[in-house]
Amino acid sequence: MDFVRSPKAVQHLTTFVVSAVTTILLTRTLLALTGYPQIGGGAGLHIAHVLPGGLLMAAALLLQLAYLGPGPRPLSAVLGGVGFGLFIDEVGKFVTTDNDYFYEPAAAIMYGVLAGVVVAGHTWRRRRPLDADERVAAAAHALVDGLAGRLPEHRRDEALRSLAKAGDSPAAAELRALLTTVPTSSPGVPQHVLRAWRAVAARVERASAAWWALPLMGVLLAGQALMSVLVLLEVWSRRDLYDVSIAGVFVGTAVSLVFVAAGLVQARRRGRRAAVESFQRSALASLLITQVCLFVSSQLLATAGLVVVLALLGLVNSDLARHRRQPR
Repeated sequence: MDFVRSPKAVQHLTTFVVSAVTTILLTRTLLALTGYPQIGGGAGLHIAHVLPGGLLMAAALLLQLAYLGPGPRPLSAVLGGVGFGLFIDEVGKFVTTDNDYFYEPAAAIMYGVLAGVVVAGHTWRRRRPLDADERVAAAAHALVDGLAGRLPEHRRDEALRSLAKAGDSPAAAELRALLTTVPTSSPGVPQHVLRAWRAVAARVERASAAWWALPLMGVLLAGQALMSVLVLLEVWSRRDLYDVSIAGVFVGTAVSLVFVAAGLVQARRRGRRAAVESFQRSALASLLITQVCLFVSSQLLATAGLVVVLALLGLVNSDLARHRRQPR
């Protein structure tokens, strides 16, 4: 069956994976701080967090089944990612006969699954870019929200840019005319929240566009990777670390540094966008490999590293979003 691909598929997959990894790390941190409580009120009951995870994944699926248009997809990606994170966090119980939550290779299993989603998504898009017909179909999908009076202005602008890249594809002109005539609406959130969110987003975008942002991103990504190695060596000196975690942190750090170096080289050869795309891969490698494996030895430091990586990823993604709004 030939499905029509979404222009934001990789963005939604990245949101899904980041939400899942964040949920895993925060869940394990909270459980460690609270002494791994048994939720269920006694009487032999224990409500594992795989259950709310399944409910959140069901909620994400129901959003897609119940509503038309691309509007629910960002929320579905977050809900699905949080739910999947709660689900796969208990993978040790699923693959051991004694339901061992602390099964050592669990981190590697979680990493393999989530990294596979990211790699498959990026490979799938790069091997066959969106064609003109798919761009027109994406714009028509956005028009669904416009006809219902629920199309924010920024999403209409995205749809018009997608049509501009479709060239002389059939129906492009008609869709462009319809999109420019349908009224736009504000998102259904309180205005003060919306204004605050836009103010933060605008400041992040201005910062990401500054001349100093590109070298700063490279330095921070490299510094964060090297700091993880120093933490690893300190823990290793106490013989308090599993071999799989040692290998994972070193591999994650090496991959991150390779992408940082590649980004700095590409900044001269191919321009800023290619460099930022490489920095994005460096941040994802740190998130999906380094922090997950480091978590086995130091939950607090891994959570602190998570905050740093997410901040860098937000800066990188803001720069990429600005580039996507511009013609290549």
